[in-house]
Amino acid sequence: LWYSTPGTPTVQYETSYADGTFTLKLSQSSRSVTPMHIPVAFGLLDKVTGQEVVPTTVLELKEASQVFTFDGLEGDVVPSLLRDFSAPVKLEPVSGEVDESDLAFLAARDTDGFNRWDAGQRL
Repeated sequence: LWYSTPGTPTVQYETSYADGTFTLKLSQSSRSVTPMHIPVAFGLLDKVTGQEVVPTTVLELKEASQVFTFDGLEGDVVPSLLRDFSAPVKLEPVSGEVDESDLAFLAARDTDGFNRWDAGQRL
């Protein structure tokens, strides 16, 4: 499907954090008739300490839209998406606005070298 579909798929993301639970909604769009299987390597970093509170996990985006939740967190977190360039896709926030403070945080503290570099380039 990857090689027979023209263009680059787009993955949009939306996040929220409340009461120790982080929620990530991913949606995909492409010229494919059916949703593609997109591996999204993902981690969470504590917003205060910079420590990795959810180590790299591969989320399998197989539907047009999926929601992933992470419970038991002790503080607010910053997501690190597409770690190690896990999929050749365009990554965009649903709002269209990238949070520059999150980019600065990732550029300084992300434990994933690719995402640390990419955040610095996007600032």
